[in-house]
Amino acid sequence: MDIRNCKMCGRIFKYNNVPYCHSCVLEREETFVKVRDYIWDHPEANVSEVAEETEVDEKIILEFLREGRLELKEESIGLPCERCGRPIRTGRYCSECSRELEVELKKGMSTSPEHYKRKTGPEQMYIADRMKKKKY
Repeated sequence: MDIRNCKMCGRIFKYNNVPYCHSCVLEREETFVKVRDYIWDHPEANVSEVAEETEVDEKIILEFLREGRLELKEESIGLPCERCGRPIRTGRYCSECSRELEVELKKGMSTSPEHYKRKTGPEQMYIADRMKKKKY
């Protein structure tokens, strides 16, 4: 069981791939709905205007953009690719970096199983071998 502190309120909670406790997740969801509804009614608004009108911190709105829950109409220098720094509309990486990372990951996963086979011989010793030879 993995226990961590909530990124928002600092309380201890059981971690399940979300850095927020249950009550903060619900609070963030309400915040997202407020931001989403404002953007729906005011599609030309920028991040600063949305933050001011909804009384939501700009950092939280940028987190929603990084998570891919919101998308900018045009690429913005306020939201750079984390790998190359080019302006993007949503997420963490531009489409080119995403493709490159995907290719690299696929290469790594396609490594032949022979590469990982266990080598045996006098120069190779493993825990199981040590335990058999160990005297109590």
